[in-house]
Amino acid sequence: MNGGARLLVGVLVGLAALIGSGAPAQGPQAQSPQYLPFAEFAPNDSAGQRSARQAYNDAVERYNKALYDYHVTLGQHDLLVEAYNRAVAPAEREKARADAAPLRARLQTLRHDVTTLAAGVDQARRKASQTGITLTR
Repeated sequence: MNGGARLLVGVLVGLAALIGSGAPAQGPQAQSPQYLPFAEFAPNDSAGQRSARQAYNDAVERYNKALYDYHVTLGQHDLLVEAYNRAVAPAEREKARADAAPLRARLQTLRHDVTTLAAGVDQARRKASQTGITLTR
């Protein structure tokens, strides 16, 4: 399996684990986001290599931002799940459920975005390798 496929599998497994558990991601067992590192520029890079590194870094930045947004939204959702589970009054439970609904929709959108952006990072990595640049994760 190449590096790009491993990246996509890692993203999908991580997101599935976070969402599939249904348990709040807060606390000591919380899985932190696996942000991607940026490519460092070398002094002897050609113009094409600088351009490829910059394109890769731009793709990584978009991916990392979407992953951050996903984890922030997940944390907000988890707080509402905890509020729902702690609530005694039916009105409190219903409010927590109603407040969580748009966050669940946002999580679904962000999950798609993160997966799509991971594919963009993989594409940028392949283009960089065509210019003679080796990017490792």
